[in-house]
Amino acid sequence: MVMRLVVLATDRLTLRNVGRLADQIGLEMIEVSTFDELGDQPHPTAVVIDLELDDAIGAVETSKQQWPQAMLVGVVSKPGGGVWKRAELAGCDVVTTRGAVAKVVAKRLATWIEAPGGRRLRLFATSDVAGRLGLVERLEDPVAGPLAVYHIGGEICVVQDVCPHAGARLSQGEVNVGIVTCPEHGSQFDICSGERLRGPSDAGLATFRVVIEGGQAYVHLDQG
Repeated sequence: MVMRLVVLATDRLTLRNVGRLADQIGLEMIEVSTFDELGDQPHPTAVVIDLELDDAIGAVETSKQQWPQAMLVGVVSKPGGGVWKRAELAGCDVVTTRGAVAKVVAKRLATWIEAPGGRRLRLFATSDVAGRLGLVERLEDPVAGPLAVYHIGGEICVVQDVCPHAGARLSQGEVNVGIVTCPEHGSQFDICSGERLRGPSDAGLATFRVVIEGGQAYVHLDQG
């Protein structure tokens, strides 16, 4: 399988660092300078986007929709700042600086290749849900499908937001002591384990692994 690294950047430091990495680990590197060129590329293993280009956030959103399985990397000249958070919310799997991009991509890509399809999405700061219980967010992912995020007993849990019985949105159902009841036919599920507790559904829910890093919650979109 050909592993491609597509880079949308004009900054020489970014291009030089990413180019050296591609040579070291045997990636086919494709440099593009416009958003139209970016969208015309064959399916990449990873995409690197200079976030200081005009409409870079739009390019991030489009790339995530077009290549949901690719690792999406945003690059800035300085750490922090509003563009960093906007890029994460738009779909970047990691944001880093120009000087650190090669090291960060190499580390993340090793895990990505070992577990194809492994992707994660930033949810929120854990402090944002400290006083909230039950459903805290709904997500739409082009591959994983509708997801519901719950805060139950201090634990953040993510499950598929579709009842296996007839497809109702579970996020519209009642939550009681960590159990969600389907709003249409009454099936019940343990939110954190996905276990079916009561029919008519014959199956449990797909659950997704949540990790906390630096006070931020992330969901891994491979089922866990």
